[in-house]
Amino acid sequence: MSVIAPNLRFSRFDRPWQAKTLGDLMTFKNGVNADKSMYGSGRKFINVLDVIASAPITHDRIIGSVTVSDKEFAKNEVQYGDILFQRSSETREEVGQSNVYLDKDETATFGGFVIRGRATTEFDPMFFHALLKTDKVRDDMTSRSGGSTRYNIGQDSLASVTVHIPTLPEQQKIAAFLGAVDAKLAALAARQAALARFKAGLMQKLFSQQLRFTRDDGGAFPDWQEFPFDDLVKTIPSKPYQVLSSEIFDKGTYKVVDQGKGLIAGFSEAASRVLKNVGAIVFGDHTTELKYVDFDFIVGADGTKVLRSDKCNLKYLYYFLQENRVEQEGYKRHFSILRQMVVSLPHPDEQQKIADALAAMDAKIQAVADQVTKLQTFKKGLLQQMFV
Repeated sequence: MSVIAPNLRFSRFDRPWQAKTLGDLMTFKNGVNADKSMYGSGRKFINVLDVIASAPITHDRIIGSVTVSDKEFAKNEVQYGDILFQRSSETREEVGQSNVYLDKDETATFGGFVIRGRATTEFDPMFFHALLKTDKVRDDMTSRSGGSTRYNIGQDSLASVTVHIPTLPEQQKIAAFLGAVDAKLAALAARQAALARFKAGLMQKLFSQQLRFTRDDGGAFPDWQEFPFDDLVKTIPSKPYQVLSSEIFDKGTYKVVDQGKGLIAGFSEAASRVLKNVGAIVFGDHTTELKYVDFDFIVGADGTKVLRSDKCNLKYLYYFLQENRVEQEGYKRHFSILRQMVVSLPHPDEQQKIADALAAMDAKIQAVADQVTKLQTFKKGLLQQMFV
C-alpha cells in the first residue's frame, strides 16, 4: 500500500499517511424518497441545501422536515460524525459536495438527493470534513460523476475515491487547529453582520430625522426640503461609452463597471471612453441595485445608467436611495419608479455629515470583510499544505 506525507505537519508526527478509498473507511446509503405530501412537518430532514451550507450540520440548523415511520427513520438516521454527500447537480463541479453532522444530542434523517457516509473505522469527523474539501479529493470525486444535462455520483463511485489519512491523533490535531481558524472566521462573520445591522439602524434614524447632526458650532441645521428625484440628477447615456467584451482585459488601466453591480467586470485600455469626473451612481436596467462609484471608469454594457448631480451631495443621494429602495418586480420599471421619487434633502453641510458617517460605517464593514477574505485565503492555503 502506498504511503505519503503532506508538506506541512505538526511536530512529533512523522508517520507516513496511508492511501485509502472512502469505501475502506465508510459505508454509504441513499436517503428517503417520501410522497410530497409528507414534507413540511415531522422529523428534521437534511437536504442538499444543508449539505452545501458553509457551517457543519446540527439539528437546530436543519430547516426541512418530513413525516416518516419510526422504522423508516431508523433505516435513514443521521448520527454524530456521519458525512453527507450531494448526489446530483446540474454542474459537475458541485457533485459530491459534502458536510458533516455534528450534533451529539439529536439525530435526523436525510433525502434522496443526499448520500450518507457512515464510518466503519474510527476517524475524526472534522478532519474528514476538511479533507473532503481539498482540491485533490474534489477533482477525483467529480471525475467519477456521470451525466450530461444533470450529473450524478453513486455509492460505488464514492467508495472508489482515494484519500490519504494520518493516524487518529494527527487527525485530531489538524481538526482542532482548523476548528480554531473556523471559530475566528465565524467571529468575523458575526462582527460583519452586527456592523451591517448597526448601519441599517443608523440609516433609518438619520433619514427619518430621529437623529440629526448639528453645525460645527453646535447650532441646528434648517429643516429638510423635498425635491423630485428627476430634478436632482442627470443621466449620462451609456451607449457612447459601451465597451465590448473583446476590449476588456484582465490587466488594463481603467475599471469596467457593468450593470450597476459595482463589481469590476474587467479592465480596459480604451482611454477615450473613460468617465473621468469622480463620483457617480451607477444603475443597471437588469438589476435593482445601485452602486456609488468614486473612481475613473468605463461603462461596460448598454443599458447601464450613470447618474450625476450638481444639485445635491451624490453620496448622500446614494445612501438615501439605499434606505428608500424600491422593491419592484420587472427591472425596466424600477428606474421609472425611482424617477417619480421625492427626495428629502437637508442642508448641504448636513448631507456631507450623513454621507461621511455612513461611508465610515461602510469602511468598517469592508475592513472586516477583507479580514474574512484574507483568513479564508489563509485557510485554503493550509488545506493544500496540511493534506495530501
